[in-house]
Amino acid sequence: MKTILSLALLATVAVVDPLPTQAQSFQPLKGVESIAQATPMVSQAEEFVSLLAEGEFNQALQKYDATARENITPETLKTTWQDLVDKSGTFQEIVSTETVPGEEQDVVLLTTRFEQNTVVLFVIFDGEQKINSFTY
Repeated sequence: MKTILSLALLATVAVVDPLPTQAQSFQPLKGVESIAQATPMVSQAEEFVSLLAEGEFNQALQKYDATARENITPETLKTTWQDLVDKSGTFQEIVSTETVPGEEQDVVLLTTRFEQNTVVLFVIFDGEQKINSFTY
């Protein structure tokens, strides 16, 4: 299930990424019920993104579940975040959030504004509401 969700998210990113900045407005997924926005996962996802934006990669890594921490390093997070900043400019703000529930995982979608464009970040949580994946 994790592989299927990850592939679906990557396919979505691949389709959206080449679009011009003006065409990248966020549209909630149709047919999926959203969880109320003031959930602990939303707060965790927002804090995680703030830590990345502040360059606090060691602290951001602590938000991951134990299994993910075995495979991800602060340097990995730094490289991923720097790649995003190189493509989009300096992080400005989180514009909106949406939580998409799943059977084994939940995804918090954070629509963010960067200096040059708007980017949807995907923060994926395990069944215990710990981060196990992050992509954009």
